[in-house]
Amino acid sequence: MAALQLAMVRTERETLRREGAEILAELLQDVLDPPTARRRLPRHSIEGETALLVVRGVSEDALLRSLDGQPHLLLGRGEARYVLGSPELGQAVAAMPGVAAGMSRPFPPGEPLRVAQREALWAASNAADSGRPLVRYGDDTAGRWLPDDPVVLTALVEHVLGAALRYDTAHNSQMLPSVRTWMERDRRTDDAAAALHIHPNTLAYRLRRFAEITGRDLSSTGAFAEVWLAIRAAAQLGLMNGQDTRSVSDR
Repeated sequence: MAALQLAMVRTERETLRREGAEILAELLQDVLDPPTARRRLPRHSIEGETALLVVRGVSEDALLRSLDGQPHLLLGRGEARYVLGSPELGQAVAAMPGVAAGMSRPFPPGEPLRVAQREALWAASNAADSGRPLVRYGDDTAGRWLPDDPVVLTALVEHVLGAALRYDTAHNSQMLPSVRTWMERDRRTDDAAAALHIHPNTLAYRLRRFAEITGRDLSSTGAFAEVWLAIRAAAQLGLMNGQDTRSVSDR
């Protein structure tokens, strides 16, 4: 009798997992309207403030063990796992060894996930680049001032970084990622070079070459600020993750 009850519990949990994955897939595809989503989510105990996470670097089984007992929806897409639930899930995810995860800003349950997905993807890429287990969108003091409109972001990236992106594509080089790493490490050349696994002189050359190609001298406060915002915009568009280095005007 006990074995039968245990089997029934497992079957019910597996059914809920599949239903949850279907709901999350429909939300990500923007085919589930908010009223319907709000009616279906309570069955999975998804209520109150909600966040979307993109989790990389861990297996689905490990993620399920980490989130055991905490209400959530889980969907695998390639090497990434999408998780919808309370923002408090971030604590459990961040504690996992080898994880690189990004979390969107909180939003009401059942809302369309178009913006949240973009935020979580950006944050996950930032986590992978910086070596942090979890990045919450909005923690970036510069990125928070960028608009959500991809057309505006694309125009900024093309204007400031277009020449550098095309140079990296044509020469299979890492000039722009090197500039980003140097900026993220507060212009400490030795630290940035170590993170990039190159000699400091090589990094110094790439910085000079960037200034020549873009016409922006990074010793200038104005140029530095403009480039930094454009790099954040490029990351938000997925142009700093090895996903697509074409001219942004071709996208």
